Amino acid sequence: MLNMQGDPNTAKKTIDVSKELKKQTSTAISSPPPVAAAPAPVQVAAPAPAPAAGRSQPTLSCYYLSRQTWQKKDFLTSKQRLLITEDPHTSDIPVGIPNVQTVNIVLQKLASEWYLIESSNTSLMSANGIPSHQSIIKEGSKHVLFIDKIPIIFNFSSGGTTTQTSKIEFAKGKPEKDEFSLVYEGTSAETRFKRDNFYIFGPSDFCDFKLQNENVWIMIFHYMGCNYLRTIHANPDNPVTVDGVSAENPILLFNDSRIMLGKHAMSFHVDQETNIANQDFNSNSERRSEKLCLLCIDEQTLEKYSFALPPAGKALNVGRDSHCEIHIDSKDVSRKHSQVIIYERSALVFDCYSTNGTFVNGEKIAKRMVHPGDLVCFGDTKFMFCYLE
Repeated sequence: MLNMQGDPNTAKKTIDVSKELKKQTSTAISSPPPVAAAPAPVQVAAPAPAPAAGRSQPTLSCYYLSRQTWQKKDFLTSKQRLLITEDPHTSDIPVGIPNVQTVNIVLQKLASEWYLIESSNTSLMSANGIPSHQSIIKEGSKHVLFIDKIPIIFNFSSGGTTTQTSKIEFAKGKPEKDEFSLVYEGTSAETRFKRDNFYIFGPSDFCDFKLQNENVWIMIFHYMGCNYLRTIHANPDNPVTVDGVSAENPILLFNDSRIMLGKHAMSFHVDQETNIANQDFNSNSERRSEKLCLLCIDEQTLEKYSFALPPAGKALNVGRDSHCEIHIDSKDVSRKHSQVIIYERSALVFDCYSTNGTFVNGEKIAKRMVHPGDLVCFGDTKFMFCYLE
């Protein structure tokens, strides 16, 4: 049992982690998803195959640019933690950004998901087009991470499978309300997509839409009720444009917008609200709350539960004693095990001479500054220090 006390001006809050996790599991089992009516044919990503005996372990594939050439790295499940920094000696995926001294992005594997977290005290990261300090890469999905203007593409799949979209063509017409369509100029057929999904367009087989004879990578994403396009990579001599405007930064797509991909043009079609012209990505794309939390991981059920932390300047005691702000009812946790002092985007963890020790990323510590993406163990109870979803 954990007792969490946040702001001292509020009443003490008691949370039984085991009960909460069991509640989440039973809710998921007792509430099956609703059966939807059969939809009209649309352009969608092919579903991942059902798990089979002997299926290869899921692999996180990373594509990044090195001297304008795409490089690929594969990370198997045996790798649980990856670092993206500017230091080629310590980084799993090195990046170099002019005039930026500190880059620290952590990929931490928890259960069957990768947590993508901006660990340093910066605001350089966006995931799938949306500025954010944290995102989750689920199996069978793709992510485009931008660190400032540097793109990195992640594809998390099993057994060499991809989520490439099968091309379905329609007689040219108006898309449904939950769709958008793209039409190559000079053709009479369109390709439709779900409006609120995220898509990568490029020459690779794993892209949602494979561009033929063009070394161009773009993404189309949905945000605040609108669709945006951003260039991932293109030839500087043939930039991607939308209605004549460079798409180096996210650019709003309107019905009948003309997209230039190298030498090829296509038009974008969507059933759109009339007031969309008032949308501005820069004003809408405020980063998610920077509220910190401890994410508890149940090693047996793999269930997770988030505990919001108090604001900067507060100190929390961790231990088996019921008076501790973080009360852990475990024989492996000392009565007063640790103390945690909260900072703006970090925390200082002290071990209070506990019997079984305090660990950060597997290393036993006496005192350590921790940042989002770090794993902290108090005895046998594991947490990840991260942002509250």
